[in-house]
Parts: sequence; structure tokens; C-alpha cells
Amino acid sequence: MNIRKLERIAYAPYDTIQNPTREDWQKSYDALVQLAAEKPEDGRYPNTLGYLCYYGRHTGQRNYEEARMWFEKGNELHMIESAYKLSDMLAEGMGGPVDGDRAMKLRILVYLFCRDEFEGGMQDSKFADTALRMGRMLHEGKICPRNDLEALGYLLEAKYAIECRKQYHEYGDETVEQNILRLIDECEKPDNEVRNWKQFGLNLGRVPDHLLANKDLLMTMKMDVDDRGTIRLEFRRRRKDGKKPNKILWSIAPAMKVYMLDSVVLYGAEVRKIWSRTPGETVTCDRYEYAEDTETYTFFLDNEPQCSLQGGWFVLPMDELKKTEMDSHPGGAPGGRQ
Repeated sequence: MNIRKLERIAYAPYDTIQNPTREDWQKSYDALVQLAAEKPEDGRYPNTLGYLCYYGRHTGQRNYEEARMWFEKGNELHMIESAYKLSDMLAEGMGGPVDGDRAMKLRILVYLFCRDEFEGGMQDSKFADTALRMGRMLHEGKICPRNDLEALGYLLEAKYAIECRKQYHEYGDETVEQNILRLIDECEKPDNEVRNWKQFGLNLGRVPDHLLANKDLLMTMKMDVDDRGTIRLEFRRRRKDGKKPNKILWSIAPAMKVYMLDSVVLYGAEVRKIWSRTPGETVTCDRYEYAEDTETYTFFLDNEPQCSLQGGWFVLPMDELKKTEMDSHPGGAPGGRQ
């Protein structure tokens, strides 16, 4: 049987059968197994097999061990859906032993992928679900240290994304939204941070590392220094192909706010050393590194250092936050056969 006929059988319960029976799902399973054998480079087939086994549609009984095996294959073939589901199974020990480190790495990978898609305008996406998982992981503290403030940042993004997604459909979004709101309520609120923020400005610590998560993006950094040594940094994205760049999703947990912005402004205080190849000009970079021991940021373009900042801590003053609120306007990851 040729590939096209096998695919028609494999996906008939999804596409053409109104109320598929267990027999229909079994035919789908058998066709998918054959497809996975004949086209081992195609990750769609093991991904769909993973979901069939996870829900037990063809047998009436869930088989987590087989589902995990198929999701592993899908993940090896760069199926983001498989990585998404595999991370859950690794975190909970479904179908095999718990592997917290790997679960966390996969969740971060899926989160960054989905975040990039969302920032690019795909609001009808899984980003809300992936941000929710990141927030829950940090709040529960089972496979990583608990950090409610960081968890709130992800949960606020999830809330923002679910509000965008509800414009398109309501597939389970009420439940997802309730889970997001429940976890936000469970998190220890950053009362001390909020009080400090209202007095001095929002302490952001380090420059966020997700600004350049997409390899197709460049970042420009405009730096101004005042007489006291305080620097103003304005970050903007630029696409290598010249097209319009993705907006920047910017969550501020202490302020309980999320924005979608064209640029992000930070102020760095107590910066001990500033170096630039082109003083006074806008710096363009494609990546940056932070050395913990020397507290130094180095910004690179094609592996050539362009600028470095040593020491300092970053804040978003109240007046800049108010400007951000006025300028902000909304800008969502791929679906799959489940």
C-alpha cells in the first residue's frame, strides 16, 4: 500500500470519521506503525502514535510505556509536540522513571520555541500551556528549586496568552485559565518587592536571556551614560532577513504585569566598566554571554565581541514603566494530532 493510502487510513479518525470506534483507531494505529517503519525520518507518525497510546484510543487502556517510547522517537525527529508531552511524562514518571533534569531542559526548549511563535503573532497556539507548565514547575519545586517570583512571570505570560487565544476557540481554555489563575493565587505574592519597586523602581537583576532566543534575530542596543554613571539601555530586535521582527513579550512579576513591546528599556546602575568597539553608536549583536564570576556581559556579532558591561544591576523606574504601559499593544506554537 502506498504512503498516501496509508495516511488516509491513519488519519481518518481525525479527519473523516465523525464518531470513530476502537476498531477505527486500531486501523489508524496499524497504518501509523507501518508509516513510521517506511518513513523513519518523519516525526509526525511517532508523535501521533504517542498520543494514541497515551489515551489508549485503539485499545481502551492507556499504555504510558509505549507512549513514552513513541514520544522519544518524535522528539529525536524534532517534533515539538513530542518534546512537550515527553517532558510531562519524564517529570511525573509516567511510563518510566522520573528524570527531572531532562524534563526541565525539554520544558525550557518547548517554552522558548512556543514563545518565539507567539511573539511572531501566532496567538492560536500552545504557548499558554507551555508557560503554565513552566510556572507550575517553579511553584511546586519538585524537579527544580521553588521560586514563586519567577513562577509568577511565567503564569502572567500564560494568562496573557490564554486571553489572546480565546479569541479563536474555546478548546479546554476554561480549564486551562482556571489552572493559571489558581496557581497565581497560590504563589506567594512579592509584597516586599512591590513596596521597593514603588519607591525605587523595579529591580530586574540581569538582562533577560530570551531576547535573542531565535537564531534569525539580531538585537540592537543603544546605550546612553549620564554623569553619575547610570546607563540607559534600549534593546530592539532586528531580523537578519530584513523582515519585520517579532515583538518582545515582557513580563514583570513584581508589578504583576505583562506587555508586548517593540523595545525594552533598562537602566543599569553601578556599572564599573563599559567597553565598546564603536563608542557612542548603536551596538548590534546576535548573542550575549554573562560571566558570573566577573559580573560581565559581553555582546557578540559573528563571534566578535562588540561591547561589554561589568558590574551593575538593572532597574525599570516608575516613569519608564508608565511609559511602557502607554506604548504597549498586543501582538502566540504549532498544533498536532492528539
